[in-house]
Amino acid sequence: MKRFTLMLIAITALSTTVFAGNGDYMSTQSAKFIMNTASVARTEGADIVAYNPAGTAYLAPGLYFDVSNQMLLRSYETKVKESPNPDLINKKYEQSEPTYFMPNLYVVNNFGQTGPGKLAAFLQGGIIGGDGTMKWDGTVGSSVLIGNIVSDLQDNYNHVFAFSGSKTDFFSSSFETSSVYYAIGIGAAYTLFEDKASVSLGLKYIMAKKTGKIKGMINLDVISGTNPVRFNIADEYEYDANGITPVIGIDTKPMEGLTLGLRFEMETSLKFKYKTKSRGATPSESGTGNVYDTIAEDSIKPYLPDYKGMKAKQNLPSILSLGGEYIVMPELTVGLAVTMFFAPEVNYIKYEYDPVTKSGTSSVKNTNGFGVGYEIALSGGYKIIDELKVGLGLMYTKQGVKDSYLQDYNNLLATSTNPILDSINIGLGATYTIIENLDVTLAFNWEFFFGNSLKVQDPDPAITDPYKFEYTKNIYGIYIGVGYRY
Repeated sequence: MKRFTLMLIAITALSTTVFAGNGDYMSTQSAKFIMNTASVARTEGADIVAYNPAGTAYLAPGLYFDVSNQMLLRSYETKVKESPNPDLINKKYEQSEPTYFMPNLYVVNNFGQTGPGKLAAFLQGGIIGGDGTMKWDGTVGSSVLIGNIVSDLQDNYNHVFAFSGSKTDFFSSSFETSSVYYAIGIGAAYTLFEDKASVSLGLKYIMAKKTGKIKGMINLDVISGTNPVRFNIADEYEYDANGITPVIGIDTKPMEGLTLGLRFEMETSLKFKYKTKSRGATPSESGTGNVYDTIAEDSIKPYLPDYKGMKAKQNLPSILSLGGEYIVMPELTVGLAVTMFFAPEVNYIKYEYDPVTKSGTSSVKNTNGFGVGYEIALSGGYKIIDELKVGLGLMYTKQGVKDSYLQDYNNLLATSTNPILDSINIGLGATYTIIENLDVTLAFNWEFFFGNSLKVQDPDPAITDPYKFEYTKNIYGIYIGVGYRY
């Protein structure tokens, strides 16, 4: 039997992030951003700490707060169109796990005129990356993994088990992942040249936490027995990393009504440390010297990746954002922004299992599967009355993933769980001033993904049929935010 290779780490470490961005970075970090996706040059609201930190120096003197939460409703589906295993053809896998709580808080104190310019200091805390939790009713990758285990059992234990019917009749699988990046940031901004320009410098401390869990069940009839034997399979792991990101901002006001902004976030070095929480198979009939315990230990467990004590880099990319905001008339503001994500240093852990020797090995390798990604955002805001402002935001995201990554058989479990696809994001929202200095924002958006067909070829020359999948991914967001000036 051929050697089977599985790259499990890519499932969460390299999964595309909800609501635009690149890698695990999330562009959507406040409710006001949904109605103003071109926020790189925006100079209103404390949440500009995330998008235009230099613009905080242009706020009127005072203490500002902005807190918001995003609720994400996701509908993902993978359909198998072609497969070396005919039992998988036309099979569908789905997940619709919602994320109800992804908060962010921003605080800005503008001190007003301080020396020749105006000074502001800011704080931020909350979630700046990750894709929350996903719970799949099995994936192509997890089915291939457990299907390989069944094939090994068929080759080696025909004298113990009765195999009849298709291979998929013998097993089921599920897969769950979670990924979240917390950030705490500080910084300051200052105006120059009689308030014609401003600069900022800040630092963000990033805490990334990820988990993954494959669960499966193999149910086999026993030749000499009356009851079937069930093997409950579990492979659960977690990994985390911390890093620091310097952030530089620049704003200019070259003419009346026009603001140009720039933000540069340096690459965040994140070296993840891994822990294996559980790994193995438990037979329904067990005991000292039991043949099913031996089968579980020798022919099932070695297939399951073990990353205990391993370390690998999964850096966040460096980010360059450029944009402009123009006040067309007192009631109407428009904006345009471009954000570029530069390929970070990324390792992956490759796990190989050889059924002949019944052993598995892990190794850390670099990958060049990512290039430069970018976003283009256009937005407009209109003040209907003094207390009510509405906004529309549009954003196109081009992921920097390369075809060589998507078509790599080693990434099958990753690409069949959360494929990295380009997307368009449409957002609509309104901000209403309840009383002086207190406003509430309610916004909604829809992100739909395309480029949704992929072929993956098994490296075994004896297997000529490829895996071909079609994906459907939609994310719907509900955002609530509150802003206050003291």
